[in-house]
Amino acid sequence: MEKLFYKSQKRKRLRVSSSSVREGEDLISLLPEPLLCHILSFLTTEQAVWTSVLSSRWRHLWKLVPRLELDSFDFANDKACVEYIHKFLSLQGKPYLREFKLTIDHDVFDSEASLYGPCLGRVDMRKLERFQIKNKFGRGGFDDFRTPLTLSVCEALVCLKLHFVSLNDDLESLSLPCLKIMYLEDVVLPSDAAAEALISSSPVLEVLKICLSKDDFVVALRVCSPSLKSFTLKRVKPAYYAPEHSSVLIDAPKLECLSLMDFYHFRSFEIASMAADSVKVDIDVEFELMTDYLSELKIIYNLLRNFSGVKDMTISWRTLLFIHSSPLTNFLPKFHGLTRLRATMCLNASPELLPIVLESCPNVKHLTLELLIHYPEVITRLSTVLPPCLVSSLESVEMESPVTELATELDLARYFLKNSTTLKKLVLRLNQSSTGVKHKPGVLDQLIESPRLSSLCQFEVIPVVPISESSIA
Repeated sequence: MEKLFYKSQKRKRLRVSSSSVREGEDLISLLPEPLLCHILSFLTTEQAVWTSVLSSRWRHLWKLVPRLELDSFDFANDKACVEYIHKFLSLQGKPYLREFKLTIDHDVFDSEASLYGPCLGRVDMRKLERFQIKNKFGRGGFDDFRTPLTLSVCEALVCLKLHFVSLNDDLESLSLPCLKIMYLEDVVLPSDAAAEALISSSPVLEVLKICLSKDDFVVALRVCSPSLKSFTLKRVKPAYYAPEHSSVLIDAPKLECLSLMDFYHFRSFEIASMAADSVKVDIDVEFELMTDYLSELKIIYNLLRNFSGVKDMTISWRTLLFIHSSPLTNFLPKFHGLTRLRATMCLNASPELLPIVLESCPNVKHLTLELLIHYPEVITRLSTVLPPCLVSSLESVEMESPVTELATELDLARYFLKNSTTLKKLVLRLNQSSTGVKHKPGVLDQLIESPRLSSLCQFEVIPVVPISESSIA
């Protein structure tokens, strides 16, 4: 701030003595008006309005800030919030606004959320660069109403973030030539064509996040973008159509990061193109145990085969649980390009499942494991032999879950020490909590005394203390 001040003073050729500074002169008010408005742009609208009481110089500056950021919680009711937005837009002038951010708090006792639809229709989006609508539901709020929104001409929009919004169906003529970031969380898209039109209307889109709502009408989702670099898809079971009809197609030749969170069993998933060599994949997909079990296996095999060339993969316990329950062994495709793997497994299934997963990743160098307690089933014995392909490739293993009393994590650590000739780093976590499932005494001594093939392996032990306990201490 001082550097900016002295530069502006130099331009104006003003001389301010050190004595005037000591006397408490308001130096910041001497800054040029555009610079003061830029400073105010980092505040919420409410905070910017507060500055009007500082002096006569500041009285009207907040009106010149080209952004509006409001939370309806700060107003007596929704009507007051809407009236303020109308007044602000009248003061600003339509083409002046650059950023619009509104959070709507829903309260069952005093909610007039329907007022925001017409209010948002007054926002001129031609020169807007950032537009965000977020709906919050407290304990007394109902999530059965979505804010209606019509997207019009948005020639300068760079970032669009919508939450719990219902979009109109007239999207085919929409143009978003500058849009790079788009978040659609629990947004109702009226049709397959509307969803495809919204994505294709953004020729420079780089980051896309879609969390489809249960009230959504999208059956066949097509994500076709020549510029897309990061895509996150989350879906839940829809309320209006059978899940066996759903499908996903991704055609994004520059895609580098893909995250899939799907909890209602899609029937078709196809990746036409992506940056296969550099893409980072996070898979958290739940599959359904069908009567035609082979059909379900084919779906998951075809899905995973799309990622045979990726270098970095994260796979969840839900997906691996289905693989573990499969009557077929070693049906997973080979991930020859994979060098970094993070896997979450059920504690009881890990001894059987881990060798199967590792066999599919012949060149993995960095492995991170997290073990979860799922079902109290009988713990199976771990194979004593590491897949031959990993004897000379695995360099580091990290256990994200603390060692429990069952010590399955310790068994896995011994497993890697005994078999890997190139292991350089082994990371364990020990539970330091006063409650919960803890390890037995002497864990580290047992591990140090374990035989190992790699003489260069280093141990790293991380104490784990729950946040609630550490904050109390």
